[in-house]
Amino acid sequence: MGWDKRNLNAASKMPADSGARWLAGFSNWPIFIIGVLLSAFGLLMIYSSSAVMGLQKYGDALYYVKKQGVFLALGWALYFMIAQIPLVKLSRLRMIFLFVGLGLLFLVLIPGIGSKAGGAQRWLSLAGLRFQPSELARLLLVFYLSATLTIRADRLQSFNKGFLPLLIISGLMMILLILQPDFGGAMSVLVLSVALWFMGGIPMTYLGGLFILTLPAVLILVMKAGYRAKRVMTFLDPWADPQGSGFQVIQSYMAFFQGGWSGVGIGNSQQKLFYLPEAHTDFIFSVIGEELGVIGIIVVVGLFLSLLYCGARVARSQLSTFGYYLGCGVTLFVALPAMLNMMVTLGLLPTKGLPLPFFSSGGSSLLVSLMALGVLQSLHHRRDVDAA
Repeated sequence: MGWDKRNLNAASKMPADSGARWLAGFSNWPIFIIGVLLSAFGLLMIYSSSAVMGLQKYGDALYYVKKQGVFLALGWALYFMIAQIPLVKLSRLRMIFLFVGLGLLFLVLIPGIGSKAGGAQRWLSLAGLRFQPSELARLLLVFYLSATLTIRADRLQSFNKGFLPLLIISGLMMILLILQPDFGGAMSVLVLSVALWFMGGIPMTYLGGLFILTLPAVLILVMKAGYRAKRVMTFLDPWADPQGSGFQVIQSYMAFFQGGWSGVGIGNSQQKLFYLPEAHTDFIFSVIGEELGVIGIIVVVGLFLSLLYCGARVARSQLSTFGYYLGCGVTLFVALPAMLNMMVTLGLLPTKGLPLPFFSSGGSSLLVSLMALGVLQSLHHRRDVDAA
């Protein structure tokens, strides 16, 4: 592959002066600027979509904004820290990262440790804040797969020594997520894994066989859980039950319709006034469409496309296989849920509780998304060489 054949000795050297080295860490201003714009825009829309609910439930219109602000501050602190870390030196710690991710998912399932809400047990509580470990676990899986695909490159053509161990690890994480249950998170793990396996050179016969075996299993999981099957039927015809299962999607349609081209203005959404369930979380994109119209939608989509472009450029600039895989995986890690969330709100996919990164209220997604940007920042100015 092209990135393997470049002159690894041509990697840019860090300035000797510590102050210059610190500034060099943030030379890829586009990623930093996009992150700031997404964070600020997201905080504004959380306030607009949650003020009424915060006032009614907690007597504080800024309740959700304050909670998001705490995670925003923590997320940016982690961004700056990760941007300074030579990630290639951590590639040999991939098993530790993997055990941390799997361990957190195990803890969630233990009664008394995991926190339950809405019929799902997906959270851990710490210092009064709830954190969803699945977000971090998926990011750690990307790191593990990127490092393993690099270090075991000579074994990837073998099913038993190459593909099977990777399949077992990703499959175990999917099982832990399904047990919560978090079907959307499990499918996200599958897509991220297959994408990295494909880039790593896993034979197409293995991936094709996996698809043939996975499709029936997914259909069984969907049909076995009545609420999942109901979501699929609602996706096919939301108007069959407009006051029941189709209510949320129909209200989302109405939000986009009312927004038109220029929107009704910030703070003037009618659907957020308890017509549209989860207006400040899973369906915040609908509120953006109503208040800012097509123009607002184009801005949001444009920011994520810009991030996708910058992430792809960072990956392509790497002088190491590990850096390339990690850059691609982290970029997909942020872009995939954004794309799926927008498709759900537009009625292009069945309803699923996937947050819109940087926008949906909930600190876990925000925190880990900023960590992912920190990874891209680190990769940009170091262009790490392969681990030996």
